[in-house]
Amino acid sequence: MAKREAVTVSDETHARVAGRTARAGLSVHAWVVAAVEREAFRQLCEQANKWWAEHPEEADRLTEDFHRRQDERDSSAA
Repeated sequence: MAKREAVTVSDETHARVAGRTARAGLSVHAWVVAAVEREAFRQLCEQANKWWAEHPEEADRLTEDFHRRQDERDSSAA
């Protein structure tokens, strides 16, 4: 289910966004939604990178496990 949020921005910010969206052929709404989704994904990636940096041994083990499963899958498909 979609949620509706109200966002208040300055006239200057709205004018900049409206100009960018017009050049991109998007609505302001579509542009704002895309910006929010990109930021949410950026933060998720940042958290994942932090975890990988803090847990190098576990990260290596998970990577090795992934490659092993891929190799097993590829060999069974052949």
